[in-house]
This record gives sequence, structure tokens and C-alpha cells, in this order.
Amino acid sequence: MILEVFIAYLILMVAIGLYEYRRTKNLPEFYIAGKKLGAFAVSFSFFATYFSTAAFLGGGGTGFLLGFQWSAFLIFFHILFAILAWLLIAPPMKRLADQHGAITIPELFGKTFGKEVQVLCALVILFFFEFYMVSIYKGAGNLLQTMLSISYVEALLITALIVTIYTAIGGFRAVVTTDIIQGVIMFFGAILLFASIFYYLGGLEAISALKTVKPEAFEIGKMGPPPIMNAGMIIPFVLSLTFAISIAQLSSPQLVIRFIAAKDQRVLAYGMVLTPIIIGIFAICVFSIGPFGWLVIPKEEIPSFLKDVDRVVPYIAMKMLPLGVNALLLTAIIAAAMSTINSLVHVTATALVRDLLQNFRKINDSTALKLTRFAVIVFALIPLLFAVNPPGIIVEIVGVSFSVITSAFLIPLVATLYGKRVRKNAVIASMIIAVVVCIVWQLYFYRVYYTYSVIPGLIASAIALMVFNLKKKD
Repeated sequence: MILEVFIAYLILMVAIGLYEYRRTKNLPEFYIAGKKLGAFAVSFSFFATYFSTAAFLGGGGTGFLLGFQWSAFLIFFHILFAILAWLLIAPPMKRLADQHGAITIPELFGKTFGKEVQVLCALVILFFFEFYMVSIYKGAGNLLQTMLSISYVEALLITALIVTIYTAIGGFRAVVTTDIIQGVIMFFGAILLFASIFYYLGGLEAISALKTVKPEAFEIGKMGPPPIMNAGMIIPFVLSLTFAISIAQLSSPQLVIRFIAAKDQRVLAYGMVLTPIIIGIFAICVFSIGPFGWLVIPKEEIPSFLKDVDRVVPYIAMKMLPLGVNALLLTAIIAAAMSTINSLVHVTATALVRDLLQNFRKINDSTALKLTRFAVIVFALIPLLFAVNPPGIIVEIVGVSFSVITSAFLIPLVATLYGKRVRKNAVIASMIIAVVVCIVWQLYFYRVYYTYSVIPGLIASAIALMVFNLKKKD
């Protein structure tokens, strides 16, 4: 049953790609769907792109290790930054992009500050988006391996092949259309899993049972990895990681490009209401299930799950849900992976062609479209190679990637949208210093303070922008 449901899902995704290929005739259509997206499409596409396997597997499973302190902070930050993204970023970004005719996020920076900034933005996207995709592939590979009883490498290949096909041929239209379907599957899959846990464990009695078995799950600073607990840094660790993951909604290019693709400001006004509601419901359902693993997983197996919390949610789903229903839920988690990979690959490919190649030599739009389709294939395969032996568990990889991406883009983006006399060199310095600080912090200071690099990265970015903006000339 699981195999049949999954095959039907894959066939639907490819069919959408083929259908949208016939409607994608030019570069703006391939890049931003011709700026014709409605509120439902923009909202669910934003939601589906943002939440990946990291949400279901990493976000849900990490609660098993950290308890409800993780769930509470992560839910709060997700809802907060979803509201701020649509309230503070979306309207002015749409206006500025339409004014300049920009169709990529780096191009928006380039039209405002010059080609050097555009190129720098593109380089950050090319490197760190590829790194981020490793985590998504890992989650999809682990899950398909469990679902279909195939090897991990075979699972990776299946994921990459399907995403590459419909993204390369259908472009942003295919990305958004598949996102809508994947988003709906994810949304109701999360509600189903959350409801099933309480039904399986006897309703609200599950909370009382968990308090008896694992009372630390309800306290702040009482659960976490032994090294961090021993260092007394569990609260900074949890706060900085949940902050790093959630604040990405404000500036991650694969997300905010949807603001530019919206049909008009009215679409954004509707999305401003709809999207935080969708994200809030999903976050509550998914990020609250991890701690209940202590009531479901056999005691003798708990040590192995603590070493790899990404396995907790698939285990709960397979054990609690009947055959067929668990197939739908596991397909929802795979949908979460594909809906993120397609956007990351799409944005990376457009950054290479639009923001790098077309900046250094004249390339007509017809040729650029062909190059972008080819680039989608290349950028889908590169992280696949690294995913065979991925560095760390999913949530750690996502935390590092989001820290760098957010630190590099957020302060310059806010300055672009709201600053009146921001200088080019200040933006360049802000982005470069943010990236350097994040990397250095992660390499040399993270194991001391257990605080994710998004905090020092954003501080360094803001200080650099202010200091370099004091100069009279670029």
C-alpha cells in the first residue's frame, strides 16, 4: 500500500511538470511564474517551501531529545516571524521589485546597489543553498529507506530524479503548483499525526502519562545533549537554534521570491492573514509530538533514538497509524522534502544564470532559459553526492545553513527596503562579515558557548552596515 501511494504521488508530480512546461514560454515565466500568483498559491507555496523534512523529522524528532522547551520556543518563533515576514518584508519588496523589474532576489539588490552586490548575493546562494540541500536529501533518503525497504542511495536517487524532472521542465510554475499539492498533504498530514498520537495514547491522559515517565520534558533547561547540559548552556542552545531556523522566513531567497511573484499587493494582504495561520497550526502539530516518543518507543531502544532523533517521527507514524494512513503521512513527509528541494534548486539555478552569467556576458533570454534548465539538473546532483555521507543530523545542518543565509541577507534586505542612504560598500561589508563571523563562530566558538552563529552573525552584520555607512563615499 505504501509503495502504491508513493508511486501515484510521483506520477502526479511529473505530470504537473509536463503540464507547466507547455505554459512556460519565457524567462519571467520560468523564474517567477510571470508575477501572476494568487493568495492561496503564494501562501501554500511559502509554507511548503519553508517546511521540509527538517520540520517533520528534525523539528519533530528533536523534541524527543529536548522536551517541550524545544516545542514551545520553536512554535513561538515560527508564528512571530511568519507574521513579521508578511507584514514588514512582503509589501515593500513587491513594490521595489516591480519598480526595478527585478525577477531574482540578487537582482533586486543589484538594481539598488550595483552588480557587485548582485554577484555577492548569488555566490552566497550557490554555496550555502547546496549545503542546506544535503540535509533535505538526508531526511528524504532516510524516510524512503524506511518506507520502501530500499537502500539509502536508491532513496536519494529517486528523490533527486523526480524533483529535477518537474523543476527543470516546468520552472517556477511547476514549483508552485506542486508546492500547493505538497503543502496541502503536509498540512493535513501534520494534523493527522498530532491527532493520532493523542488517540493512540488515550487523549489528554497522554500528558499525565508523560509527566510520570519523563517529567523533565516539561521543564526548561532539564533535557538536552550531555555535553551541552554539562556546560550549562542548554537554554542558549535551544533559543539560538529555534531562532536561527525561524527567522529565516524574513529573508531566505527561496521564500521571499514568492512576494515578488505575487500578482499584486492585495494578494499579499490576504497572504498576510492566511500564511501565519497555516504555519502556526502546522508548527503546533509537528513540533509537539517528539516528547511523546518516550511513551511509544520501547525502553531498550531509547538510547539508539537519542543518538539519531531523525528516526523518531517515522517510527511513531509506522507504529500508530494503520496501513494506508501511514502511507499518506509518510508521503506527506516526502512531499515536505521535495517542496523545499525544488525551490532551492530553482533559486540556485536562477542565481547562476541571471545573476552571474548574464552579469559578465550578454546572453539572450532564450539561451538563458536553456542554461537555467541545465543548471537545475547540475545543482540537484551536487548535494546528492554529499548526502551519501552527510555531516551531522538534520537539525544541526539546517541551523548552520540558516544562520549563514539569514545573517548574510536579513540586515542588507531591511536596509534595502527601508534605508534611504545606504551605501554599496556598507552592504557588501555587511554580507561578507556576516558570512565570515558565522563560519568562524561555528568552527571555534560554538562548542564553547553552544549558541548558534545566527546571533553573532546578525550582530556583526548590523554593526558592519552602520560602520561602513558612515563613510562619505563608496
